[in-house]
Parts: sequence; structure tokens; C-alpha cells
Amino acid sequence: MLTTVDNMDDNGFGQLLVAHRLKDAAGHGVNEATEAHFRTQGFFLDTCLRQLVVLDASHSFAHQADTEFEWYSGGNAFSFLLQTATGLNSSVPGETNILGQFKQGWQRWREQATVEQACRLSATMHRLFTNSREIRRDYLQGIGGHSYGSLARKLLQPTSASKLLFVGGGKLANSMTSLFSGCSTGVWHYRPLSETFGKDSVVFTHQAADEAATWATHMVLTTPADDAIDRMWLEAANQHIKSIVHLGRRRAEPGVWDELRQTDGPNYFDLDDIFDLRREQSSARSLQIHRARKACELLATSSDTAAISYLAQSALA
Repeated sequence: MLTTVDNMDDNGFGQLLVAHRLKDAAGHGVNEATEAHFRTQGFFLDTCLRQLVVLDASHSFAHQADTEFEWYSGGNAFSFLLQTATGLNSSVPGETNILGQFKQGWQRWREQATVEQACRLSATMHRLFTNSREIRRDYLQGIGGHSYGSLARKLLQPTSASKLLFVGGGKLANSMTSLFSGCSTGVWHYRPLSETFGKDSVVFTHQAADEAATWATHMVLTTPADDAIDRMWLEAANQHIKSIVHLGRRRAEPGVWDELRQTDGPNYFDLDDIFDLRREQSSARSLQIHRARKACELLATSSDTAAISYLAQSALA
């Protein structure tokens, strides 16, 4: 059963502020000075598509009229966070990677923040993670047909003879391996893997990039855009590589991959190709998305009997 909010103010939402902005088409965010300021004020999350900061306005935070950001407060702020963490605000609605980014980002920020800063936001973030798991469980099961992995598979079109290399062994890559069970998979990571990666996957060490590229016929890069790492893989790609999908780079971002588009080398796709493919597909899952959004709104603003009844009934419908 979903965990409901008994009283928005008593649970801290009355003091909750969230500032949010989407990055531009090249994946650029705010300047370093603005980012540094927000990081000292609250939990700052930076992904390939967006930047947001979670703040507790009960302390002496100066609300800035920054037109670069959208501002949310109270229950609206929590509803927005919940819809974002569950993937409902992603370009691929319902994708699962964003929740992992929230958890990892929160853990890193909490380790660097003061005890007082962490305590101000801990209850809100705990409720966010709990409710996010419940929304995904009750409303978004089986929506993976529009996940990054399934869309990448449509772009790559691997066969049983293909050898797919994941560059980066984090949660996103690990979550995708089951979608490529019909071909051989491998992983290269710049540091030792902290957990088992995909059943029967070949693991290449940091020093074995050339060996990994020679082994592979297809590649999926799950690492952030980085010219040094991207250059390494561009140079390592050879005639055996048929297709590459980069899940950490936007089309408008200048860089080494522009060179590949101008050659007869491997087919190259980026995040914008993923988004284009998703838009071309049907919206058969729109009802699931609608119900999940409604659940997020109700969890943030209401606890009456009618709301709880709606949540329970719509989850079973």
C-alpha cells in the first residue's frame, strides 16, 4: 500500500523548495558559480538532461528570482520530485535510471554536507525514495518497452552472433543486460566493478579497452560525455564495430563523435536518437503514466479517505 502524507506542513513539505532547469540541447547547465552556490544551500542533482536543487526554506536561504530555474514549493515541490524520481518527467517516461541517480547523488551530497544540512532534508528524501518505489511497483510495472535499453536495442538491431559491449558498468548498464540476452555481452569499466554484472558477461579491465573494442560488434556507452574517454573509444572502434549508442551525449554537443558521423564507420546514435524513436512509437502506456502522475499528486497533497481509495482502486484497475 502507498505511504500517504498525513499533514503536508507537519511532514516538512511546507518548508520544501525545489528549483529545476532543463539543460540546453547540448547538455549544458548553469555556470559553475551558480552551481557552487546551490550546492552549499541544498541537495543539488545534475543529470544529462536536468539540474535541480532540493532546499529546506526553514533556514536562512535567500530565494533568488533566477529566471533560469522553475521554482516549486510545499506539496507541489514534493509532487514534482516524486514524478521526476519515478521517471514520469523523463524524455522516456517511466525509465528507471533517474531513481538510481537520485539515490547516488543524495548519498554523495550527504557525505559532504554538514550534519545540520543533511538532517533538514533526510525525512523528505526518505519519503521520496519510499514513495518512488511504491509508485513504480503499483503503477509502472511492465512499462519497460520504452526504456533506454529497449530503445537502444531497436537502434542497434543485434543478432545472435553480435557481441555487445557496455562502456560503463553502473546501474543503467546492468539494468539493460537482460534485454540483450539473445547475444553475447561484455562490459568495460574504468574502475573495478562493485557488483556482479550480467550473467555470463565478459568483463574487461580498465587497461583492456583495445581488446574490448576488438571483441565487440556493437557498443553502448553509458558514461557521461567526456572528450578524453569518448576519443579513446572512437579511436578503438574498428571495422568490427557496426553500431554505437551513446546514452550520455546529446546531438548538439560538439565533440569527437561528430567525426564519426562524417565517415563510413559504425552507425552512431545518441540520446536524441533515443528520444526520436520513443516519440515515433505509440502512446499505449499513456493510461499508466496518467495514473502514476495522479498518485504522485495525491501523495503530496492529500490523505483523505477518497484519495486513499482512488490510489488503491486505480492501481488494481
